[in-house]
This record gives sequence, C-alpha cells and structure tokens, in this order.
Amino acid sequence: MPQKDSLTAVFRDADEVVDENREMAHRMMDNRGIMPEVRMIGGAMVTILIIALVLTEIYNAVSINNTSAFYSLVEDLETTGVAAMSLLVVGLLVVAASAIMRYFGGGFGGGR
Repeated sequence: MPQKDSLTAVFRDADEVVDENREMAHRMMDNRGIMPEVRMIGGAMVTILIIALVLTEIYNAVSINNTSAFYSLVEDLETTGVAAMSLLVVGLLVVAASAIMRYFGGGFGGGR
C-alpha cells in the first residue's frame, strides 16, 4: 500500500511552487528596461500633485496681503516655485522620452 503524503507536506510543496512562480514573475517584471523609469516618473507625478494640493489649500486658508511679513516668501513661491515645477515637468518628459526611445532600441539612452 503506497504511503500518502501528509497534508502539511502537500501544502508546503504547493507554497514552494507559488513562491517560485511569484519570484519568477518579479524577475520578469524587473528585467524590463522601462519599469524603473515608469516607477520614478509615477512617483514624481504623485509628489507634484501632493505639493500642488497642499500649497493650494494653504493659499486658500491663509489671507496674505502686501503688508504681511510672509508676503515676500509667498511671492517667491509663486514665481520661483512655478518655474521649478515647470522645469521638473520638462525633466520628467525628457526622462520619459529617453526611456521610450531606449525601449524601442534607439535614441539617446546611452546604449542600455
């Protein structure tokens, strides 16, 4: 009479197969050349959105006029901050274009 595996051994074997499949899927996703750029661009876009929402809520909650002590700070944020955000968005577009060009085998990606 053949000896049956215990239920614990069967579940252990099934867990090992699932773990191997999960590791293989992670390796396949991480080996794609474009995924790190996608993660970085997505994280940067979420950060830009959070900063914009927080600053909008602060500006709406506080009334700052020309005689306020923080007027110069707000004025700098409205000019320099907008320019910095614009440069950040342009930089993200360059990174995205570089990743797409590299994914299709050409462009200015440095041969990665």
